[in-house]
Amino acid sequence: YVIYLVLIFGYMTLINLFAIYNNFFYGNLPKKSSYDYVIIGAGTAGSYLAGEMFNEDVLILEAGNMGNLLMDVPILQPFLQTTSYDWNYQSETQSDACLAMNERKSNWPMGKVFGGTYMLNNLIHYEGDIRDFNGWFNNEKDLERFIDSLGQINDELGNISSKNYHTKFGLSFRQAALESGYTDREFYYPLLSVVNGKRWTSSHRYHEQSNHTNHELILNAQVTRLIGDGKTVTSVVFEKNGKQYEIQVNKEVILSAGTIGSPKILLLSELGKDLPIGENLQDHVTTGLDMILFNQSLELGIIDILKPRNFFKYFFANINEVSSMSLPGCELLGFAKTSNHNHTPEIQFMIMPSGVTADYGIHFRNLLNLRNDVWEKYFQPIVSQEIQTATILPVLLHPKSRGFVKLKDWNPNSKPIIQPNYLTEPEDVQILVRAMKIIQEVIRMPAMQHLGAELNPKLFPGCEMHTFASDPYWECYVRQLTLTAYHPIGTCRMGVDGVVSSHDFRVHGISNLYIVDGSIIPNSISGNPNSIVLALAKYFYRTRFNVKK
Repeated sequence: YVIYLVLIFGYMTLINLFAIYNNFFYGNLPKKSSYDYVIIGAGTAGSYLAGEMFNEDVLILEAGNMGNLLMDVPILQPFLQTTSYDWNYQSETQSDACLAMNERKSNWPMGKVFGGTYMLNNLIHYEGDIRDFNGWFNNEKDLERFIDSLGQINDELGNISSKNYHTKFGLSFRQAALESGYTDREFYYPLLSVVNGKRWTSSHRYHEQSNHTNHELILNAQVTRLIGDGKTVTSVVFEKNGKQYEIQVNKEVILSAGTIGSPKILLLSELGKDLPIGENLQDHVTTGLDMILFNQSLELGIIDILKPRNFFKYFFANINEVSSMSLPGCELLGFAKTSNHNHTPEIQFMIMPSGVTADYGIHFRNLLNLRNDVWEKYFQPIVSQEIQTATILPVLLHPKSRGFVKLKDWNPNSKPIIQPNYLTEPEDVQILVRAMKIIQEVIRMPAMQHLGAELNPKLFPGCEMHTFASDPYWECYVRQLTLTAYHPIGTCRMGVDGVVSSHDFRVHGISNLYIVDGSIIPNSISGNPNSIVLALAKYFYRTRFNVKK
């Protein structure tokens, strides 16, 4: 416990020291007063587009700082949350969800760093299901170009691999899923965006390119508004170190500030007043922390993972792929339909060999905003009795519930109002309840029984009036322990009645303003959205700059 505490304190101290150093090192301002193109936000889409537009006169404005090598160690990604590299957003109070959280609010971490949330996520690369894209585009050629762009992303990145560290639990759960009747196309080891066991993103790709002679990258530059005549954006205003600066736009502005940042900038700029900006917020919802208990040690704890030999393997032995340090958190993926009425999976299972108790209650519980009484009643006994646990997160892929993002006030430094309206549609709860029963079924299989696995029989606080594992119990459970899967989309959706054109992502009514990020995705997809955002950026570049295959 003490060793772990020292390691985490040291890691987070180093992370913050790097941020202070980068604030000084990247204190530069734009060298010119005008640029042909201004990219706002250097996350997944923004950094990818910047890499493609190497021949153009481009100013890149990123609100966050430059990352560092420590951020590339996959197993350490949860410890980046709540640091200066995180926007530290939080949802509004939920009416009938997140009941186990303080004030019924969900924490929403998002990357405030060059590379965006791609620098904080689990690195899962989802290949996409073309059935998800029905209705996105107005004509068949645009749809074909997008699907082709999605196919090209794997080849261009050149770093997508399923080779990684595997635990005894992950191997056994996959076998149990097969014993339960699922196939190896439904439960499999995910593709990961890694190189030699280290995080590798579109921002890493941008750094490796050496042909950015016409580019300027300005960090710690928070865009506060866009200025124009209502039909054209003429300049961009940003704030850095407490001072405001205005840059003229010669050609176009590409807004890639994300599902929260992009609508916030549009609303602050009072652009597109008749458009549904900030509406249609969707997020993958999940639950199920530390739900699996074992009657034997599987060496899945933090101290087991952070043993000196694993450090040596990762940093010095050149066999990074087999070190536990390269485990991004999610070891195995599963997909399932819970009814015969849907063509695409309704549930994604994220199988993780640890949970919120893995750090003895020091840090992880705060990331989830768990109430102290819930921790003491349900999770603390697991820590006190040194019980081995694992987590299976059933992720609701196509929620019917819709929320919104809007301004709290006109101060650009105020955090926006984020209201996801979790579980306001009964069907969302019903699907999650059926998913919990699938987990029950898999746990009963011989491969998991061989490990002494069982569902945690302790009644969750607030659900004591229900019979364990009954439908009413699971409904109560998911409403209590409602978690974000960190996949928000949709607040500037594409479409004729949306915010941007589905052909070239231009904001309706504004001739030179485009949005390219997860906010334009019109409906939730059947997996992790990062690869889809990359494909949207690829599609946009090919369409806007008339690039052939």
